[in-house]
Amino acid sequence: MRISIFGIGYVGTVSAACLAADGHEVVAVDTNPHKVKMLNDGVAPIVEAGLAELVRDGVRAGRLRATADVQDAVNGSDGSIVCVGTPSRANGDLDLGQVARVCESIGAALSRKSGFHAVILRSTMLPGSMRGVVQPALEKGSGKQADRDFGLAIFPEFLREGSAIRDYREAGTVIIGVSDPRTEGMLREINKHVPCQVHVTHLETAEAVKYAYNAWHAAKIVFANEVGPFCKADGIDNH
Repeated sequence: MRISIFGIGYVGTVSAACLAADGHEVVAVDTNPHKVKMLNDGVAPIVEAGLAELVRDGVRAGRLRATADVQDAVNGSDGSIVCVGTPSRANGDLDLGQVARVCESIGAALSRKSGFHAVILRSTMLPGSMRGVVQPALEKGSGKQADRDFGLAIFPEFLREGSAIRDYREAGTVIIGVSDPRTEGMLREINKHVPCQVHVTHLETAEAVKYAYNAWHAAKIVFANEVGPFCKADGIDNH
């Protein structure tokens, strides 16, 4: 398939390189010209085990390239995967500004493209964000309607730094929140190599699973950090 990846950060670069290695034609999109040049030169913009080789091989094979041109990326792909950050605000809320801006840009490109196009989010968001933020931004920019003129899905990532490529290839968890069969088919094709079951559910459920997953790991870290000092005080190996 032809896939555009929005955001040449950690998740975006790993996803783009792995998809290209799987045989897909991938174009990565970013507003940062330095990242675009690095990727086009076959150089990974982040450090991750095995990533440099995948990026180099993908570029050499002609299956991986980068651009800052949103229209070019949308026109040249069957679907777009959004991998931009959702950082925390000072009050603890998530900042979905990058998500909204990218979706508006994709929507504007879709207004000048005929045919169906899938838009897939990998960013971490609270339940309700797909319908409350992503869909309105895409519809406003495109003048089109979700589930009819373009597909909408969330495909949460479960990649760990240091083992992201193995996590991609040997995924233990794959969940897809999707609302139309064409986008579901695309995501099933992308994940046909994974050894685990692919769970397909509603948009809000997939959003909630990812958020619960992150919260659970945060709770374990906090618990370990609380128990550690008690162990150390009595000379116990807390590890």
